[in-house]
Order: sequence, then C-alpha cells, then structure tokens
Amino acid sequence: MPGGAVVLDLIRNGLHLTGTREGCREGDCGACTVLIGTPLAEGVSYRAVNSCLLPVAELRGRHLVTIEGLTPEGGLSIVQKAFVDLGASQCGFCTPGMIVSMTGYLLSTLEPTGKGAADALGGNICRCTGYAAVRRAAEETVRCIGPSPACSSSSPAHLEFLVEKGVLPEYFPGISSRIGELDTGGTVNSDARPVRLAGGTDLFAVRAGELREMPLELLCRDPSLRGIRREEGSTVLGAAVTVTELVESRVLRPYGDFHDSLDLVSSTQIRNRATLGGNIVNASPIGDLTVMLMPLGAELLLRSEAGAARTLPLHRFFLGYRKLDMREDELLESVRLPAPDPGILCSFEKVSMRRHMDIASVNSAALFVLSGDTIVSAEISAGGVAPVPMLLANTSRAIAGRTLSAETAGTAAMAAMEEVSPIDDVRGSAEYKRKLLGRLVRAHFLKVRPELGREALP
Repeated sequence: MPGGAVVLDLIRNGLHLTGTREGCREGDCGACTVLIGTPLAEGVSYRAVNSCLLPVAELRGRHLVTIEGLTPEGGLSIVQKAFVDLGASQCGFCTPGMIVSMTGYLLSTLEPTGKGAADALGGNICRCTGYAAVRRAAEETVRCIGPSPACSSSSPAHLEFLVEKGVLPEYFPGISSRIGELDTGGTVNSDARPVRLAGGTDLFAVRAGELREMPLELLCRDPSLRGIRREEGSTVLGAAVTVTELVESRVLRPYGDFHDSLDLVSSTQIRNRATLGGNIVNASPIGDLTVMLMPLGAELLLRSEAGAARTLPLHRFFLGYRKLDMREDELLESVRLPAPDPGILCSFEKVSMRRHMDIASVNSAALFVLSGDTIVSAEISAGGVAPVPMLLANTSRAIAGRTLSAETAGTAAMAAMEEVSPIDDVRGSAEYKRKLLGRLVRAHFLKVRPELGREALP
C-alpha cells in the first residue's frame, strides 16, 4: 500500500486481520487501536495509537501490534481473560481496541494503578455502555500484575516481566533485535511536493482520501524537531514533541494546573501522536496547547528551507482565522518557554460538551505572579471567543497591582467579556460564549485561591 494510506486499511484489507475494527475513522472511538513499538537505545517503547489516523509510511522500522499479536498460542492473555471472566465484552465490536489500549498502558508504566488503567481506556467507546464491567476488568488486571521490577518501561526486563505475568506472548522480548535486522530504507517516486505531516491526528481525520497517494514528509522522524532541553535558563520544546512526551517530561510541572490539565487534550491514543507544533500550526481558535502556552510567554522559532531563522511570540503568530504569520517555505522548529518566575500560580479551564475527548466551546488559561496578596502581573488567554486564540492584554492590565480577591475577579471577568468578539456557531451563541469566558476567568481566581469561595464565582 502507498505510504499515505492509513494503517487500518493495511491491516484489514492488505493483511486480512479483522480483529482491528473500523469505526469512526476519526480517532474518536478507539475500535481501531493498535500498538506501535519504536526502537530506543534501551529497548522498545510501545504506544497505543489509532490506526485510522496513522500513515503506512510511519511503520518503517517499527513494530506494529494488532489484537492478533497479543494472543498467546492456545489461550488468552491475562487482560483478555479478565474481560471474559468479568463480563466486560458484550457485543464484542469494541473489545479488541480496549484490550490493546489496556495492554499499551501496562507496557508504558512500571507501576500500574486502577485509575491509570481507566484513564488509558478514555479513548475507547463501548457502544453497549458496559463501562462498569470494563473498569472492573482493568482493575482486576492491575491487581494481578503489580509493579514491575524493571528500571524502564522500554527495557527488555519490563517486557520479560509482562510475558511472565501473562500480559504478552513470548515473542516480545526478541523484537528489538528483529527490528534491527529490518531494511528501513526505501524511496518515494513522486514529482509532487511532499505533504508535511506531524502526528496527523487532525489531517487524516479530514483528508485521508486525498493523502493516500501523496508523498509524506514525516516531521516526527526529524531529530531537529524532537526533544526537550534546557538552554540558558529557558526550556526549548521541539515542535514534534508529542503531548504524551510533555506529560512524561514534567517540563510543565512548575506551572501546576497547566501540567495537570494535559489529560484534557483528547485521549491517550491521540496524545501519543499529537504534537505541540501541530496543535499550534493547526491554527484552531480553541487549540488547548496554544491557549495554555500563551500566558507563559512562549516564543516560536521558525526556519526556512534555506536555513534562515526568525522568532516571534506565540500570541503574534495568528493573523486571522486559520491565517498564520508563516511563509510557505517555513517550518515551526521549536517553542521556547522562559524560566518561570517564583511564586507563580496557574489555572487552565475548558468547557465542552464532554469533559474528555471533545473540542472546547471556550477555553482559557491564566498565570499570576504574586507578591503576598498583590498581583504583580497577570497573563490571561482565551480560545473560542475570536477568530484567533487571544492573549487578553486589556484584562491583564486591569488587574495588575490589585489584590487577588473576589472583587478583582469580577473586574477581570468584566474586562475579558468586553475584550473578545465571539460569534454564533454550533458550540453556542456569541452571548453565551462571552458569559462563559467571564465565568472561566472567575474560576481562575477560585482555583488559585480556593478560600475566595463563592464570592469569586457568584
């Protein structure tokens, strides 16, 4: 199959393995979940991903695992057995994806928990709504396995532990050497300009048919776009860093609620592929990462094909609806975050039809620098209330130097509602979104100073 075809079609129509199910083809249901093993210096790292959003070209040099590859000869894995014994499989259509997701969780952590297992299944829909039994099966699996003695989730020792516990078939520990024997070369014969592809979680949801025969430039395989590093007191994030890597790196830990809110960015499968740069360049007015990074003073590094580089603040990158200050020959290379000031307080708020796996109607982030109870400075951003994500400069100025109080929260809410220009659309009327932003701004104050109580959110 061509490199632009999705892996789901390769599995079902090319390899004729039908355990991987075709559901929404948009990454929302999880029925098509597979595991992708990526070789690292210490072993192989496995991630659960949606095969309906993954191009075949990304399989080069990787280990693709479908539900068929998780079933031991002559029996069931411990995950499969728990689903059977506890009635977690009803019609069965969604079950393979859930078992793959659960196995992916056990592969990616050394100390599994019931909550972690449930969170890992957040991107899998049960059409029969048998979630209670699914949760029991996940919790029972975690209880039976316990913590891994390995030092890394990608190490051979961890794979051997999971084989011993009945999670994986016996062939898994030998995969690392087998991947090393693969011919990972290959050329693309096409006169067409390659389509730049990062995680593809948005692009393949809307343009899969168009991309099938197109050559792809796989940005996630470019080392210059990867990694998280410290430079001169600031943090540099490669544009191809995934949301999962942001979570695991703990780089946003100093920003408290921003780090804790990363699980609101879609599902495990999407976070394992979705990139920081993709979320920004997508130019959505309600991109969660964009709204979250704006108050931090994030700065973008753009580089042209000729090697010329320029920087600009994230909040100046957006010129209009889906219009960016970015030339056709430029690529977003990295995002730089300045060192956080001591005593900062952060808050991220998002309102959507569903708490998880949904696009926001309105989202907002706030960063406060305090001296005692006085707001030395503040930065508040908002999405879904204008053609572009906004840094609310007027609102921030209105509360600088004031006491962090319920009264100031009201001042900030009023200023924010006056500063934005929402429109009526499927996510709500303009007036609804304006009022919603006011409530979110008040919620920022309540989150960073809970003792304000109902006075901050009347």
